[in-house]
Amino acid sequence: MVDRERLALDGLALFVQRANAPLVERLGAGPARRRHDATPLDRLLEGTPRVLWVGAHPDDESFAGAILAKAGLRCHCPLHFLVLTRGEGGECCLPSGPVADLGAVRAQELGHVAELYNATLEVESFFNASIPVESFPYRHELANRWAELKDPAVVVAQTIRTFRPDVILTFAPDFGSTGHPEHQLTSRFTTAGIRLAAEPSGALAGNAHRVNNCYYVLNKYWFTRLSGMGWDPLPWTEAFPVRQACSAGMTCADFMAENSRPHLTQAADMGMMRVVAHSIHNLYLYRADPFVEVKDPYEPHFVRGMG
Repeated sequence: MVDRERLALDGLALFVQRANAPLVERLGAGPARRRHDATPLDRLLEGTPRVLWVGAHPDDESFAGAILAKAGLRCHCPLHFLVLTRGEGGECCLPSGPVADLGAVRAQELGHVAELYNATLEVESFFNASIPVESFPYRHELANRWAELKDPAVVVAQTIRTFRPDVILTFAPDFGSTGHPEHQLTSRFTTAGIRLAAEPSGALAGNAHRVNNCYYVLNKYWFTRLSGMGWDPLPWTEAFPVRQACSAGMTCADFMAENSRPHLTQAADMGMMRVVAHSIHNLYLYRADPFVEVKDPYEPHFVRGMG
């Protein structure tokens, strides 16, 4: 990163850290939808449930890093990452320049990160749209492209049948934290997989398994909206405190930041992620019911790029 970019990032970090007081953040996150019938995830993790993260790209776990740190490092929950693409369409920030097989390098980086979280790892090879974002296919076109390889919902369902999670974390279906259509698709195929895994179907190996706790990790920060990135339109149902103690004298937010460092090919995005990790007080979640709230991955969506 050149000095000018580093100075800009440092300036942004200082601004956000000073401006984002707990009350300011809560007000900026918009209205909450309280769910008094559900145990908060923060407390649920204390019972050492089996936790599955489903992401689109090899660095996406950083969006949920504070939760994954508490799960894998403080509470010693069985933790598994399922990532649907190898991220070969992204940028490469290595000082040595582009590499011949970026997807393989990014998958290897993710392997190091999974070890830091004490997580097991499964990486699929669904198509990853190449930057620039303006050239991305429409979301439903990407869904069809993925399905040409195999049914992503079946992949998720088989992982559920095998790992048998109590908790699933993924993106939200209509914005996906950054507007990336592959984040949105990951959410939609994940919830489709949850429904499929619960059916007594002989098409999948293993016994049927019903996941009772599904959470979307939301971008509800006023400073990302102010920057023009946008945010997830869903109301948040709970806030996970990221500055709680985790392990080895570090907070969950500290691990969220530090565990992003092995993603060397994504240094620019991960630098921004560390700014956010050290500047926020909560991760905002939406507790979904995928058996009722159905979002079709193949729904026509004529929006280009990140949106």
